[in-house]
Amino acid sequence: MRILLSWLKKIKFAGSIFITPRKSAYWIGLLASLPFAAAGQRLEAAGASISLNVTQTKARPYVIPTGYYTLYTNADYAEYDDLGYRLAAYVRWQIGQSSFFVQPELGYTSSRGQTYQIASKPDPRFPFPDFEVFSPIIRRGELAALAGWHTGRHTYLMAGPVLAINQREAVLDTTNHTSLNVYNSLNQSVIRVQLLGQVGVGVTFGRFDFNLRLEQSLTPYSNSFILNGTTYSYRQQIRQGLATAGFLLYKAKPQPAPGREQYPY
Repeated sequence: MRILLSWLKKIKFAGSIFITPRKSAYWIGLLASLPFAAAGQRLEAAGASISLNVTQTKARPYVIPTGYYTLYTNADYAEYDDLGYRLAAYVRWQIGQSSFFVQPELGYTSSRGQTYQIASKPDPRFPFPDFEVFSPIIRRGELAALAGWHTGRHTYLMAGPVLAINQREAVLDTTNHTSLNVYNSLNQSVIRVQLLGQVGVGVTFGRFDFNLRLEQSLTPYSNSFILNGTTYSYRQQIRQGLATAGFLLYKAKPQPAPGREQYPY
């Protein structure tokens, strides 16, 4: 009976440590950090963030004749005017007792892409061609492997690669609008897997984590499209500025530098 009661107490204690979100975040982070423990790393923080993105998806060349239609890839003559957002979850591990850390992230980005114009050849009865304007949406899942350096107690720098899985837009019915063939061809030209790089600077205030980042594609978003059996060169890159606000669901207590344990951190 005593053995049974002791086991019931252990089970009750094990259940109680997962009750609150803060405790749950701690144990999730702890379990996720086990593979890194052997390398002498310490779980420093775990959080979630949202970013405002200012996106540029400039394409080359600017004008692409495709027979009956002509594609203008920079119809609004603007570069950094496309807005979007990014959602991410991340953990941050301190490397040994140093000021360096690693920060893997799992994210999702949605942003409006470049504005295009599709011009058709003019009807002989009218002096000007018809124009259709559209802006595709960039949607992708991301896995980032960032590394950083704490430049101060609350400030840090970070950089690293980002692996993106791009989503293609749905194919539209072209029965009544044959110009949508160009639109569909551009959407299907998106390369599924893309590599990008990020650099940033950040600051923490308690459990709030803010940073500014620049992102540049290292491989193209698209490099050609096929229309009516003909392949057209069409190289498109992505560049973004991100203003990120995060909240740390778990934050480890800071450790003093070696030899200074007697002083408050």
